[in-house]
Amino acid sequence: MNIHPIDQSHRASLAKQLLSKAMPPNSLGRLGSLSIELGLMGASSLENLTLLLFAADHGVVSEGVTHSAQEITWQQCVNFAQGGGACALFASLNQAELTVIDVGVNHTFLPSDGVVDAKAAYGSRNFLLGPALEENACKKAIEAGRKAVLRAKENGCDCIAFGEMGVGNTTSASAVAAALLGLHPSLLTGKGSGLSDEELAHKIAVIEQALALHLQRDPFSVLCNLGGYESAAICGGMWQAAELGLPILLDGFVVSSAALVAVRMEPGLADYLISCHRSAMPGHQLMLDALGGKKPLLELDMQLGEGTGALVAWPLVRLASHILPDMTSFASAKVTDSTAVLSELGLV
Repeated sequence: MNIHPIDQSHRASLAKQLLSKAMPPNSLGRLGSLSIELGLMGASSLENLTLLLFAADHGVVSEGVTHSAQEITWQQCVNFAQGGGACALFASLNQAELTVIDVGVNHTFLPSDGVVDAKAAYGSRNFLLGPALEENACKKAIEAGRKAVLRAKENGCDCIAFGEMGVGNTTSASAVAAALLGLHPSLLTGKGSGLSDEELAHKIAVIEQALALHLQRDPFSVLCNLGGYESAAICGGMWQAAELGLPILLDGFVVSSAALVAVRMEPGLADYLISCHRSAMPGHQLMLDALGGKKPLLELDMQLGEGTGALVAWPLVRLASHILPDMTSFASAKVTDSTAVLSELGLV
């Protein structure tokens, strides 16, 4: 991989450029600071977001960690690919490109379903019985993520986001995060699709058993032992996006768990992540802290996944990307430079 940390040497000049815009200093708040972050990435005047939604099933559902039937995974994939669900609605309203990709669903899709076939396996194994992912299949899913980003870039994408679909994936995501962060799973595990307190305790106990069974803590082993094929694909996609210099809109709990793996393996990736929202799922902030502590743009108590948090934040990111290249300056607008006056008074 060829991921380099973003060159920070131009930060001062970009901050000076922002101060030259025809507005009081710092008056756009976090949009202004985001414009600088995007400027450092070389991401200006963004217009074309692609959301890659990777789907996979999880063997751990046999342990009773969710009320959702496994067939919901493939049913929702078809729904999304045909324009249904929150992710497809939000993508359409934002004029973003949505691609639904099967990397590990326990189902065979029809060509008419509209789901891209990149299947690495028919679901993961129950991680209480052994490693969740077969190593070669995991690598195949990673490669599928890379190829999907390359196709998106070739089709004009200038900003990327990742979503996921898979019944049982919050259990896997919590296990991965607990292993990588060295935290008790109770700090990182939520009720998912409506568990009772007793059922949540069982879900946590299942993750504890998995952590005791799989003692390796290097990120690739954690991914194979505890992760999902959709998370593997997201890792590969994020690495490819960073190599291409694309801003990556970081979604919620499951995508952030995958990002933990990706950043632990390639630390330079963290510079390309834009934290879109803080999920209502417990422990998401702990993940964000470990990914560089970037403050999320939004906090809307969302916990749907599917890339919806990234889609909701996209209009803000797009606006911020236009500030430095496209907003008039005091000079070009022939407006008295009030920032210069404040600077002379030592107030900026």
